[in-house]
Amino acid sequence: MKKEIDVLGFKKCMIFLKNDAILGPYVKSVSEPRYSIDTDYFSSLCKYIIYQQLSIQSASKTHARFLLLFDNLNPIILLNTNEKILKKTGLSFRKIEYLKELSKAFIKNNNFKNLATKTNKQIILTLCKIKGIGSWTAEMFLIFTMQRLDVMSAKDIGLLKGLKIVFNLKKRPSFEEAELLSQRWIPYRTIASLYLWKIVEGSDFDW
Repeated sequence: MKKEIDVLGFKKCMIFLKNDAILGPYVKSVSEPRYSIDTDYFSSLCKYIIYQQLSIQSASKTHARFLLLFDNLNPIILLNTNEKILKKTGLSFRKIEYLKELSKAFIKNNNFKNLATKTNKQIILTLCKIKGIGSWTAEMFLIFTMQRLDVMSAKDIGLLKGLKIVFNLKKRPSFEEAELLSQRWIPYRTIASLYLWKIVEGSDFDW
């Protein structure tokens, strides 16, 4: 189940970002980002495992083919799906392994129903215990599933490119530099990130 998010509804956030000396001019000139929240924990994590280290265009095609395999995607069904069938969607055997490990973890942990009560850091630590999930995947989950407003995925290449543009840097910042640069947008780094992605990908880009 998904619900559409209108970033203009975050009035305090929009005022904050428009008044920022670095990002403000872009926020005023770029169309507002559009995205939706996927409230199903399992399917969301499947998506961002598939998206790992791929271009958005390539990943979205593979993910669409993956979803066509299932009437009702859930851990038990995915765990019992033949690897050869999954491979035909364009998934690598490594990502298939990660998806199977995710399925096992969800079955073992009762679908992680208590995640909503945890802090961002606690959620990242919990998810990163699952083979195939690193900080990037967990951070995408925080943004697009948990709707946490202060997430900056400092290892995301698109965001690093965006930071290079808005700060007028000669080269992409390091992960550590990106974390420091983004601190000016606390507590709204998620929305700042959406604008950075849009700046890099073009005005027509929406998640």
